[in-house]
Amino acid sequence: MPVAEGTRNRKSTRKGYTTVYEPSVEEIIFTYPDSHLEPEDKLTEKEKNALLKKKIRRLTRRRFFETVVCVGLIIMVGFFVWLLIYPQMELSEISRDNSDLKDEISVLKKQILDSEEDMNGITDIDSVRAQALALGMQDPNSNQVVYIPVPADDKLVTVVSYDAYGVSADAYRNAVDNLSEYYMHKDAEEAENAK
Repeated sequence: MPVAEGTRNRKSTRKGYTTVYEPSVEEIIFTYPDSHLEPEDKLTEKEKNALLKKKIRRLTRRRFFETVVCVGLIIMVGFFVWLLIYPQMELSEISRDNSDLKDEISVLKKQILDSEEDMNGITDIDSVRAQALALGMQDPNSNQVVYIPVPADDKLVTVVSYDAYGVSADAYRNAVDNLSEYYMHKDAEEAENAK
C-alpha cells in the first residue's frame, strides 16, 4: 500500500472528521523502491527479515552519510564566514589604534606649542626684568651696562627639524660653511708661510 494513501475508519468517524492511516516503519521500508531486488511477494519470512535488515542498514548508512555531509557543509560555511569577517575585524582594530595614535599626536603637538610659548615668555627681556625687580634686584648703572655687537643674521632657534637620517638641515649647512672657511684659511696660511 502506498504511503500517501489514507483510509477512512467508519466506526470512529464523526461527521466532518477523517482519520488518516499511518503506516508502520516496516511498511515504509518495504514500500521503498528497490529495482535491483526480487519482488517481495515470492520471498519467505526469513528472506523478508534479511531484506528488512539490509534495507535498514542501507537507510542508516545513507542517513549517517547525509548527516556527515550536512555537518561538513556547516563547518565549511562557518570557516568561510570566519575568513570573511576576520580581516574586517583586524582592519577595524588597526583603524582604532591609528585613531588613538592620531589623538595622541595632536595632544603632543599642543603640548609642544604650549612649551614653546612658555619658553618664548621666559626669553622675553621685559618679563626677565620684571621678575628681577620683583626679586629685589636693581636696574644697572650706566657704567655697568656692556653692549655686545650682534651680527645682523643672528637669530633665536626654538625648533630644530631633522630629516629621516637625524640630521638638521641648518646644522649640516653650518658645518659645510665652517669646514670650507677652515680649509680656505688653512690654504691661505700655508701660502703665507711658504713665502
